[in-house]
Amino acid sequence: MNPLGFMHKYYDWAAFETFVRDLYDGDGDVIVERDVNEVDRYGAKRQTDIKITRRSRFHRYITLVECKRWKEPVSRDRIDVLASSIEALNASNGAIFTTTGFEEGAIAYAKGKGIDLFVVRDLTDHEWGSPGRHVTVHLHIDSAQFNNIQLAAQAVMLVDGPPGNVNLAIDLSKEKVLDPDLDLFSVKTGERGPNLVGILADAHSMLLQALGNSIGLLDGGKSMALEITAPCELDLGRTEFHQLRLPMAAVRVERIGFQFCARVSQSTIEIDRGKDLDFAVVVESYVSDHRLVAHRKAGSPNITFLDLSRSQQDSPPAEDAFQNGSLLRVFCAPWVGNESAKPDKTGATGQLIKVCVETDGKKPQLSLIATPLSNTNSAAIKPDAI
Repeated sequence: MNPLGFMHKYYDWAAFETFVRDLYDGDGDVIVERDVNEVDRYGAKRQTDIKITRRSRFHRYITLVECKRWKEPVSRDRIDVLASSIEALNASNGAIFTTTGFEEGAIAYAKGKGIDLFVVRDLTDHEWGSPGRHVTVHLHIDSAQFNNIQLAAQAVMLVDGPPGNVNLAIDLSKEKVLDPDLDLFSVKTGERGPNLVGILADAHSMLLQALGNSIGLLDGGKSMALEITAPCELDLGRTEFHQLRLPMAAVRVERIGFQFCARVSQSTIEIDRGKDLDFAVVVESYVSDHRLVAHRKAGSPNITFLDLSRSQQDSPPAEDAFQNGSLLRVFCAPWVGNESAKPDKTGATGQLIKVCVETDGKKPQLSLIATPLSNTNSAAIKPDAI
């Protein structure tokens, strides 16, 4: 018995016969009877596990079904017994259902007698769909926010009077991405260019993915939260578009420094695809090479059948097929922010991460450069290098 499948529910011959009867019940205009005893045309008594009678306007077709919930494969002599019953009871055809298969030679013999042979079994992992009936995945939900934002900028007053505090009102939100007051202008031509908040949002996404992809499974997959901080800098010195035009001043922004605070929330998801099913099994014909998945939802009287293509099912799974224990990552939008709950663990990158902005026309092009805080040598950052 396989406790992870469904066939263990049909542990005896009576339960298995009832199951096979249910497979036929409702298959068109049929009468399905179980454990039928009748006298054949020679006057002998015969017992049939399942008798299916199909009626048309002018004809009646009878199928005799034997159900063998045995530990050993069904032998050729059982096919002879069924063939004899078909002839003696004037039946049209017959079938044998088993859970263990058939002896060598029985299949070819059954084909010659016009008798179908079926094996009922649990689905393989491949037939459930990768990675199988039971799915276990680990989930990382990655979010981040900017803290301690500081600007290296120069302002040119556009009105008379003493200079005062210039309020940039930079808010990392979807609305501000569309705010024309935060568009950047070219310091060479005065042409309007990309939005500063849009560039910050792109930098947020790039930093979050670089940090998130560098973190593998934590503490064996237990539920927990890890918070990582990294000193960062947005470098606008490589693009001509770095001037903001405010009502009182033109502000030339060279760099924006900030603390990038990323949070990785880890959880484990376990799914049983068969949880809401009364059963899900494969009914496989050894005569026609035909396979059906039969399944029924718990509490439902109806059985649903799915035709399996042998060519599809026999093809090997792709090398990148989803596997149990896989780590899935979800990256939150820049305006989501972090939850306020205290993390289980904290860490720091030990690097200054610089987001360099260049432009192809007006379109910002971002790249990451990590500089160890202990020295001045810089190198292009890779997702696994943090």
